[in-house]
Formats: sequence, structure tokens, C-alpha cells
Amino acid sequence: MLRPRFLPGFGFFRRPLRFLFFLFVLFLLLAVAAARISASDGLPLRDSAVADRYALWAKDAMERGQWSQALAGLERAADFADVSSDISYLLALARSNQGESRALILEALNKALYVNRWNFFDSEAALLFRAETLINIRAYQEALADLSRVRRSPAQAVLTLRALAAFRPQDFFGYMTNVLDLYPRETRPARIFFSFLNAERRAGRIPGRNEMELLELVIRRLPALLLNDRELAWMAAPFMWDRNEARRLVLSYRAINDPVPQSIPAALRLGVIDEETALRELFSGNALDRMLLDEVWELLADEEAISLFRRNLSGFTGVITEDADGDGIPETLAEYFEGMLTRSIYDATQDGVPNLIVYFEAGEPRRAFERLLPEGVIAAAGRTAAIQWERYPAILDVEVDGARFIPRPFDFHYSPFVFNNLWNSGLLFPERDPLTAPLTKRILVFNSLRVERSSFEFSGGIEIVDLNQGVPVRAREFVGDLMVSETEFFRGRPQLQRVDLTLGGRMDTVRIFRDASESGANRPMELEDLWDYNREIEYTVSGVEWLND
Repeated sequence: MLRPRFLPGFGFFRRPLRFLFFLFVLFLLLAVAAARISASDGLPLRDSAVADRYALWAKDAMERGQWSQALAGLERAADFADVSSDISYLLALARSNQGESRALILEALNKALYVNRWNFFDSEAALLFRAETLINIRAYQEALADLSRVRRSPAQAVLTLRALAAFRPQDFFGYMTNVLDLYPRETRPARIFFSFLNAERRAGRIPGRNEMELLELVIRRLPALLLNDRELAWMAAPFMWDRNEARRLVLSYRAINDPVPQSIPAALRLGVIDEETALRELFSGNALDRMLLDEVWELLADEEAISLFRRNLSGFTGVITEDADGDGIPETLAEYFEGMLTRSIYDATQDGVPNLIVYFEAGEPRRAFERLLPEGVIAAAGRTAAIQWERYPAILDVEVDGARFIPRPFDFHYSPFVFNNLWNSGLLFPERDPLTAPLTKRILVFNSLRVERSSFEFSGGIEIVDLNQGVPVRAREFVGDLMVSETEFFRGRPQLQRVDLTLGGRMDTVRIFRDASESGANRPMELEDLWDYNREIEYTVSGVEWLND
């Protein structure tokens, strides 16, 4: 009988059970390998694919101008931010477009750079965006650190120039020289250069020899630069030696462009327009810049033009902004109706979240919302105080975290701003008062006669704490018109409380408190803690007595 012949080394497969076991082990090894291939560092391929679809959809929506829909979708896709940096980067773009706070923009960019998983964008784009955002909030050192991590490019050079102009002006001209050599036809560095010179001129500083040589280089290249940015004509005009050439450039600019308001001083200074035309153009819109107003005012010589300037201001309807540091982002915005203030907004940190919003009635401050500074190591962030003035600057009441602080009538004055009568026109511009200390909860407690807040114990009830220089004297709780609790204090600490637990109209329960802390009754307490006592944490009931007939 003939038997099949097997190749040497293949005798193992003649045993069926061993062969099946071999196939099973091979299948497991292949499955593990496939799982590793299908995931990147332990992240499921399915999640990455879904994240990519979200990112593509959001990118397309942004390109169609549907920014709000893109933002809403990206917020919902936040669960996929751990597998896709594109999601967080697009979220930062959408938040920026929709005017959200720069803190939220930085949060998204930090997440994108931390995850560092890119398909449609790259980390360099995120670093440039983060550097720009940091410059906008004056975090120049951090911005320069980010810019040192990206390769040289016009965008990197422009952001570096912005940071140096504000943070290290002594290094500005040296870096500008290198930028002009690298990118001789790039117009943005020239814009920054002229803006820097203008700020130096307003500050009374005269450019040195090296700066003048650099200025001559930019002026020499101006014809090529004007092909891509016609606004450079009026920006360069104040620094040109040849007055006739400067005048010709401004005339040419105005002849073929709709002149921007910022070009008015250059045109007026060179005699391209008269004072009447300058004022007509200046007040033709509903938005004015404080620095621009100041420049035009200094150029007015005719008495009729000066009177017209004041009349236009006194009845102005629109918005006046002030960019005190000249970085292109206004810190103050004031809204007017027929010369009377209606609202003012202050954003001192330039993070997109106002520090103070004030509403006016008949030109008088009536109410405001102010972001409080953090207090203490574990202070809550983002506290906002709702302020009402009885008659500015006398406070009527302030509400913080649901507690209403009520001072004595005309006893607590708080004036976060002063009014500047612009050029004696009668138009009042609000300016932050540097002599007024920022509002804090500690200040509110000290200046309050009483504090009203929701009851800790009775649902729907209200508690009224009477204070003397920030120290509680008595606390009463009401449910409707019925007083259901009264607490007596000694040196700011609750000692005895009478309570109507049944809401029957009789406070027939007495609680006696003792300090439950380890340090006892002699431990020091902060002023804010004195009124904001919490019986459930700091104190325990040492005795309860029911009063019966």
C-alpha cells in the first residue's frame, strides 16, 4: 500500500489537533497586530475617523461662513479632542471668530498642542495662533517663546515685530533690519514700522541715526510696497523729507481709494484737504477713536472749525474707543446717544472679557457689572458684582453670588471711573480712576449695613445679616413675611438661635452653638468669614431646648 510522502519538516501538520492549535495561536497573534495597527498609541481608529469627519465638516462650514454652526458642532465634538488636534484648533478659530474670550481660545490651542495629533493642520499653525493671542493679552515673553519654536516666515516675523515693539523696543530696529532683508516686498512689516515711528513721535522721542537709515530704506522701497498696500501712502507721509512727494502720494491715495479716517491727519497736515472737509469726514460715521480725535484737534487753527468740532462732539451718536497702549486693541469703549453716555465697557486685560460694564441713564451711572479680583488661595474665579448706584458715586447695593450687600444711604462711595470733558465740548468720556482701589468682597462686607441672601435652612426663605464694620450682630430668616429664625452673635460668632421649625408662628426651638474647630473660639477669622459663617461646617449644636407653655 502506498502512503503519501511529506516534505521534511512538515510532519507536524499530520496531527489535526496540533494543526488547529497552531491556527488558533496564529489568529490571536494576527488579531493583536491588527489591533495595534488600527490604533495610534492606544487610541481607537474609529474615534480618529469620527474626529476627522467632524473636523472636515467644521472646516467646510467655516469656509461657507457658517461660523456659529461650526462652533456649536465643535463644542459637541469636544470628546474627540483627545484623538485629534484639528478639533481643538478649529474650535479656537471658531471661538475667535465669534468673539469669545481669549482665555477660551488659549484653552483650545493648549489642548491641540498637548495632544499633537494632526491630519489637516499642524502644530506650527497652532503656535502662530497662540502667539498672536498671547500678544493680544500682552503676554509678550510667552509669545516670543512660541515664535522661537516655528520656522522663519512672514507671519512669524510680523508677530515677532509686534511683540518687540511693545515688549523690547530696544531690539525692534535690529530685528526689523533682518526682516526687511528677508522679505523686501512684504507690506506688513512696513505697516508695523510706521506705526512704531508714529508712537515714538507722539511720545516726543526722535529716531537715531540707525533708525533714520532704516526709514530711508523703507521709503526707497515704497513704490513697490504700494502696489500691494495703498494705505502705506498716508502712513509714510509724516516721515518723508520731500513734502511735495508726500503730498502727491496722499493725493493719489485719496483719488483712487475710499480714505480711512486714520488718514485724515496726514491729509490735513499736508493741505490736501481743508479743516471743514476733515471734520465732515471725521464725523461722517458712528465710530471714533480717541487718539484720532486728539490728532485732528491739534491741527485745527480756524475758530469756526474748532467750534464745529465741539458742536459735533456734543451731539455725537455712536461709539468712541480708546487704545491707550497703541497696540491696536481698544481697552475702553463708550456708547453715546445725542451726546449722552448710554454704556461704557472696560477690558483692561484685553482678554475679551470686560472688567467693567457700566449702564447710564440720562448720562448718569446707574448700574454696572464688575469682574472681581480673586481673593485668597482658593478664591473663586469669575465672580461678578452687580452694582447699583443711588447717585454716583454713592452705592445703593451690590449683589455677588446671590448675596445682596446693602450699605447705609450715601455712606459707601465707589467711583471706578472719572469723567473727562473732551475739549470742553460737553461730551463726557469715562476713564478708569487709578486712585480707586478695585472692588473686592472684603470691601463690600466692611461697608455693608446688612447682607441679604437665601436661607441655608428654609427652602425659599431669605436671611438678613446685620453687620457692624463687617462683623455680624444679628441674623434673621424669613419665609414670606414670617420670621422663622433669629440668631444672636458674640464677636461675630453665632451663639444662640431661636427657630420656628414648624412654621407655626412661634420660635419655640433654641439652639446653642459652640465652635467645632480644633483651634476653638480664639482662632483668628478673616473679615469675610465673619459674616459668611456656615453653621453646618464651623459650628455644631451643643444644646437644643424646646420651649412649651
